[in-house]
Parts: sequence; C-alpha cells; structure tokens
Amino acid sequence: MRRLFRRGFLVGEVTGSDGSLTAALDAIDAGALWQIADRLPKSDEARAATGRAAREFARPRLRAGVLQPAGGELVRQGRARRQLSWTESATLKLPERYEETLPAALDAAVADVPDTEPLRKLLAP
Repeated sequence: MRRLFRRGFLVGEVTGSDGSLTAALDAIDAGALWQIADRLPKSDEARAATGRAAREFARPRLRAGVLQPAGGELVRQGRARRQLSWTESATLKLPERYEETLPAALDAAVADVPDTEPLRKLLAP
C-alpha cells in the first residue's frame, strides 16, 4: 500500500516501519496517532496550542495524510479514479457507495479515540 505523509517518513520515524498505509493504520491502532501529529509541520498558532486545540489543528493534516494513500489504494483496486483538471488539482472520484463511507472512515481513523476498522474494511480487496 502507498506510504503516508511524504513517502512514509513520519510514520516510519515514529514506528520504525516502512511507512506504508498498513503500517500507519497499525500505528494508529497502537496509539501512535498523536506522536505522528507531533512531527507534522505547524504554524506558530498550532505550535502554541495544547490539548484539544492542538489535536484540532493536527486533525485535518492527519486526515489528508491518510486520505492520499487510501484514495490511491482505491484507485489501484479499480474502485475509484482520479479526475484530472487543467486548472485545479486532481480530485478523487468515488463510487456512490463510498461518498459517505470513506469520509466517515477517515474521520474515525483520526478521532480522539481512533478506530481504523471502518477504513480497513473499505480498503479490503
């Protein structure tokens, strides 16, 4: 599976793993999500934040870091596609059944109490 956060560097740094999506989900299950978040680049405001505020600053970046390889895996499996544009970044086009379940699974994976099972089920071949 694809690597998480700049070719898996952050996940690999925290876990000593290959940084793949599978390794990242395993790390999240093992309680390393916020250790990964601590290594993300931060604005001055995010750096000054603590507790829940710090988690809320990190959550969108963590979610995007999981979405990229998860979307890539769905494309690789033929269950989604990338739509290219001349004026904007490529977007992930999902089948109707994934339009609600993928966002919910990503939210669960980066929640205060993470749950990667919904995402793993979506990504299972």
